[in-house]
Amino acid sequence: MNDKQIRALIDQLAKYDFIHAQIKIDDFELSLDRDQLASGSNQTVEQAVKTINSPMIGVFHANEQPMKVGTLVTDNTVVGQIESMKLFNDVTASITGKVVAILCDDGEAVQFDQPLFKVAQGVAD
Repeated sequence: MNDKQIRALIDQLAKYDFIHAQIKIDDFELSLDRDQLASGSNQTVEQAVKTINSPMIGVFHANEQPMKVGTLVTDNTVVGQIESMKLFNDVTASITGKVVAILCDDGEAVQFDQPLFKVAQGVAD
């Protein structure tokens, strides 16, 4: 989802009486509190959470210096490798933001499109 679609979604949600809303569409995830809407905060749009998914079936291997929660990544950051048929294939972030969750361990078997990391987009600190 792009910023325009996210803002349209937030505008639609503002019409309803809710305390907390959590929306997940494919690899896009949005968590929103009513207080954020009342204050007119754009922080929610900036902190959209996306996942970095496995590009193939195989065994996930962390880098020599593994990703940690809070690590900043860019669209070309290598976050690990997938070993498949004795070949190691790099997994790149493909998005810019801060790692907020690590969803797999080193040496863990992974499936195609399985989420490996959650990244808060647009977070620079």
